[in-house]
Amino acid sequence: MAAQGRASVAVDAMSGDGGLDTTLSAVRRALRSDPGLRVDLVGDVARLRALLRAAGLDEGDRVELVAADQVLPMDAGPAHALRQGRGSSMQVALERVAAGRSSSVVSAGNTGALMALSRQVLGMLPGIERPVLMAALPTAGGSVWALDLGANVGVNAHRLCEFAQLGNTAVRVLRDRSPRIGLLNIGHEPNKGPDVVREAARLIEAEAGLDFTGFVEADQVFAGEVDLVVCDGFAGNVLLKSAEGMVRLIFGQLREEMRGWRGAVVRGGLRRMYDKLDPARHNGAPLLGVHGIVIKSHGGACERGFASAIGLAALEARRNLIPELEEALWASY
Repeated sequence: MAAQGRASVAVDAMSGDGGLDTTLSAVRRALRSDPGLRVDLVGDVARLRALLRAAGLDEGDRVELVAADQVLPMDAGPAHALRQGRGSSMQVALERVAAGRSSSVVSAGNTGALMALSRQVLGMLPGIERPVLMAALPTAGGSVWALDLGANVGVNAHRLCEFAQLGNTAVRVLRDRSPRIGLLNIGHEPNKGPDVVREAARLIEAEAGLDFTGFVEADQVFAGEVDLVVCDGFAGNVLLKSAEGMVRLIFGQLREEMRGWRGAVVRGGLRRMYDKLDPARHNGAPLLGVHGIVIKSHGGACERGFASAIGLAALEARRNLIPELEEALWASY
């Protein structure tokens, strides 16, 4: 699909486990697939400049190098980030969005640090106290968005209702239609599940403008029965990591079984199937609730996965996600 308009993405180039080789390869892939994309690489300019040409990139209209004095370690928590984050590649990238010099941020750094610095640098949308992580999971017919995926481990019913409102607007902006919303639970019956989940269902059902279909069980998430799954960060993170692990297990076993001539005729189909279900294809979790577009990439994302996160950041910027979220939140008060 051709890109519509320009989008500038600030990439926290120094964070994550993949190193600069993976980051720069991902940037090259993203730029090649999106003619309207500009990337602001934030980090150690001397190191970036030394590796740029080898990665097939050049400084110019589409790639800008932005200096940052340090990088936050992957085990840096929120408190450490707030005390020591000034001048880090993560904070400098966020500051570019706050100043209007970049339209969005992608970082593969520590989730807690990214949340804390995003709140501090960008501020929060009206009525939102804590950010929430949302990501796409593969389904039989495409994908389903889920939130929260780890930012908020324990929440009350009102917060789950808030997640539904945030997710509803975000998915509507990304997909051009209102999503069918399901609340993750251990059964469909109204008396099933914890009190907080049953109370959240009552609150979400009472919200105007939400297409709430009721409870959804974990196995049905991947059947495509809903477009958005709402849950707390503990359940969501377990759901996400279990799905990713199962995909890798199944395809690892299939590859073993298909070795040799017996599997030659089906390898092409197997590759196409894996391409659809590959976790890298769905990498990139929007941090909803902050006053700016922030995409959290997996720390160990491969080239394709990190490029997917950059593409999602550009898409959200072009779709004006933040003004849409603000309008929806103000309308709910």
